[in-house]
Parts: sequence; C-alpha cells; structure tokens
Amino acid sequence: MDSRSLLAGQEPEKKTFGNTVAVLMVVVAGLGPLTFGYTLGFTSPSTLPMEVGRGPWLYEAVFDKSSLSWKAGSSSIDSSESSLFGSLVNVGCMIGAMIAGPLADFAGRKVAIASAAVPWLGAWLLVGFGSSFGPILAGRVLSGIATGVASMTVPLYIAETAPASLRGALGAVNQLGVTLGIFTVYLLGDVLQSKRQTVFGCAPLTNSSCPESMACEAGVCTSTLAPWRLLAFIGGGLSCALFVCALLVLPETPSMYVRRGKHAAAKKVLLRLRSSAAEALKELDELIAQSGGKNRAQVGDTTTQGRSTCDSEQMVGVASDVPAANISPLDAVPKVTGLRGLCAVGVRWPLAIGCILMVVQQCSGINAVIFYSSDILRTAGIDDPNLGGLIVMAVQVVMTLVSVLLMDRAGRRVLLLISLSGMTICCGGLAAFHLNHEKPSWLALAALIGYIVAFSLGLGAIPWLLMGEIIPSHVRALGSSVATMANWTLSFIVTETFATLRTALGPAGTFFLFGGVCACGAIFVALCVPETKGKSLQEIEALF
Repeated sequence: MDSRSLLAGQEPEKKTFGNTVAVLMVVVAGLGPLTFGYTLGFTSPSTLPMEVGRGPWLYEAVFDKSSLSWKAGSSSIDSSESSLFGSLVNVGCMIGAMIAGPLADFAGRKVAIASAAVPWLGAWLLVGFGSSFGPILAGRVLSGIATGVASMTVPLYIAETAPASLRGALGAVNQLGVTLGIFTVYLLGDVLQSKRQTVFGCAPLTNSSCPESMACEAGVCTSTLAPWRLLAFIGGGLSCALFVCALLVLPETPSMYVRRGKHAAAKKVLLRLRSSAAEALKELDELIAQSGGKNRAQVGDTTTQGRSTCDSEQMVGVASDVPAANISPLDAVPKVTGLRGLCAVGVRWPLAIGCILMVVQQCSGINAVIFYSSDILRTAGIDDPNLGGLIVMAVQVVMTLVSVLLMDRAGRRVLLLISLSGMTICCGGLAAFHLNHEKPSWLALAALIGYIVAFSLGLGAIPWLLMGEIIPSHVRALGSSVATMANWTLSFIVTETFATLRTALGPAGTFFLFGGVCACGAIFVALCVPETKGKSLQEIEALF
C-alpha cells in the first residue's frame, strides 16, 4: 500500500523491515568509527617495533619494487619521535573536526562519511610504504584529519537516520565501533607478534648484532615483534571498504534532503527506514515544519495526490489522516545559520551542554587510566603488556555493548550519572592504592576494571550521542563540529600535559583530580542535562 491509499483514509500497511534497514545502515556507517578506533589503537603494537631497529617490517625497512621484497635498514626512531608519532594524530583530528561541519552541510552527511576514507587511505599508504620518518608523520596527520571528520559525521548521520525508539542504542553503536577497532588492532598485533620474523645482520651463534628483543638462531636474528606495516595495509583495506559502502549503500539523511527541498527523496528514505508508512509521513511532516514550512509544494503529487499544498502559516500535516507535528511559533521564525546561528537563543545552551560533556569525557582521566593499566595489571601477575591491553579493551567492548542494550531503556541521564559516579569512586580507589605505597594489588585491579566498566556504560558513548540529538537541525553539523573540536583539543592537551601533571601532583593527586572532574560532571548532568530517551529530534529541539 502506498502513501496515496494512506491519504484516502485506509489503514496503513505495516512494514516489518523498516527498523531492520535502519539498523543495517548504522552498521555500515559504523565502518567509520571502526577505522577511527583502529587508527587510535595502531600505536600500541607499532611504536615498539619502530624503536627497536632494523629488519623487514620494522621502521627503516624499505620496499624494493624491483624484487618486490623488503630490505633491511640501519637505524631506528627514538622515544621522543615515538611519542610524537602517537600524539600527532590529535592535531589532525582537530583539523578534521574543524572542516567536518561545513563539509557535511555542503556535500551532505553521506558524502562526508565517504570522504573521510580518502585521507585515511593516503595515510595508511604513507605509513605502510614510508622509508623515512617524515612521510610516516605526514600519514599520521592525515589519519587524524580523517578521524576528526568521521568522529563528527557518523554520530550526526546516526542521529538523523535512526528512529526515535532506537536512536540511543544505534547512537551507542558509534562508540562500540571505536572500541572494536582498538580491540581489533590490539588482537591483530598480538597474533602477528607470535609469528617469528627473520631479519639480517647477526653473527653466527651470538647475539652481538641483534637489536633488543631479538635472538640469534643459526646465524640470523629472529623477532617476535608485530609487522606494523602489514597492520597499516589492513587499515587501508578498512578505508576502502568504508568508501565503497558509504557511497553505494548509505542513503542521504531525510533531514538533509528536506533542507535541500527534496521532500520526495526524504519521503522515499523514511519509508525504507521506518516501521510504518504513517510513522514515515508523520516524521516527514515534522521535518518540513521544522525547516520553516519552505518548499512544501515540492512534495507535490507524490505525497498529496493532487491536493492543494498547505500554506506554511497553516502548519498542518502533510497527510490529513496523519497527526500534524506540534509546531511552536518559533518554527515560523527564520533561523540564523552559520557562526551567528551558534549564538542564537535555543542554540547556545544545547551547544554548551555538548561541549561541556566532551570536556568532561577527556578530562575524566580515561587516557591516564589506560596508560596505567599495564602497571596495574602487572601487580596482578599479568606481565605481558599486549595481553593486558587486550583484557582492558575486551572489557570496554563488552560493557559498551551492554550500554547499547540499555541506552533506550535506562535513558541517557541515568547512565551518565551511574557512569560518572562509578568513575569518581574508582579514581578514589586508584588514588588510595598509590597513597598506600601501591598496596593492595586487588584494590588497583578492582578500581581499574570498575573505572573501565563505568566509563563504557555512559561517558564513552553518550556525549557523542547527545551531540547529534540536542543541537538544533539548522546548525547541527556546525555545532557538532565545534563540540568535536573541543573533544580533540582537550585530548591533545591532556595527553601532552599528563607527564607534567603527574610529576607536579604525584599519581595519587592526579587521580584525585580526575575524580573531582568526574564528580563535577555528575553534578552538571543532574542539574543541566535533559533526558532525550524516546523523543524525536523535533521534540528535543523544543526543549530548548
């Protein structure tokens, strides 16, 4: 049954696959955060081989095109270069976040997601084939730009595509993709590390010429270090998959179509993504009204079957038998876009909430806890840093999956309050562990696992989800770009100042500070953050 019979007053035919299609679209878009997580986690299995020295797959190995093989080099990077390789991605992320908003408004959400794959592919090729440190650093900046674009556009796409009843769960898929990406590169690094690689330059039966972490067997050096160039090529494959799937599978968001006056195209997408025609047409009516009632005539015969188009002043539904959206007088007021629009009434406060939650996320100590996790796990008898990293990321993946299941049941506010309260307590436990001369080990282990669990339940996913929900539609892309840039800027600052902070305050004082940030974040959520569970984007906009 099509929309014409619906308008004739007949009972709409239920579509049983609408929500399933929406879920599949979000899974495809999830290739973006998967590659995003892979990029962030890449340094863990890669920087040590870069520092060790010579040999195929290591830093100076050069690919000989004539023989199609890797040739050993002669030197390695030092620890400061390794740190630069790890932190430089944040600079690229800030640049990517800055350009993501205008790109998403100009080219559309779908094209913006696909465009992130282009610098990602270039970055992985530079890292994989680079024979000197310069190209590898350039690749790291490029991968950061791609990460910045994807980290803004994918949550935005999900918010504008998902039905209200599933938007929380599908929005949390973004963070699930990030954690899966990090876990994947950790796992691949560990698997590849177990395969011994043969390198050159060892005197027979001695270790005199072998770099650190290698052994001499029958006149050659053997290493268990991960072939990080191969990991880079796998990242390139993920980028290609993202580009192809985004262009060929993902539809443009209905909101973007309505902004461009393409109401018929918006209707077609909504009929695919919603569980019934009535739900799709009701949402289309709300989107048109939210855009100020412009270009209603473009709905034409495909929606009204020759009926006269309603004037924007009348503000009635697209279909007479579908309830009209609740339109406030403000919807008839022309909406200011661009940078001026970010300062308008109804935009300032939701934008501030989005930015503050991003600041709390990055200043909560998550990077410090991850940094300390190997030391803490070592006190519990887990000496292998790769195994320790896998354990931490496995906990994050499982608990992020739990948050996906709870997001539309418990609600955003409740999960955020539980998350921040739990992180506050666990930071106190880590501080007490250091005050007590790093005893008892069970306290540190319990606080570490508890912190990761609490972070994954709420603070990891919800700031990204709320960013796409609460910022009004006419400035959603630009506002999300500002919030994302705040996130990556704080990530860079916290990463670069952590060593200084730890020296000044000591480990216990540092964790007390992080606990204080989490406690203030919980108070802010309790007083200022509205619940958005089950509300349409139009209803959320009306809250402000």
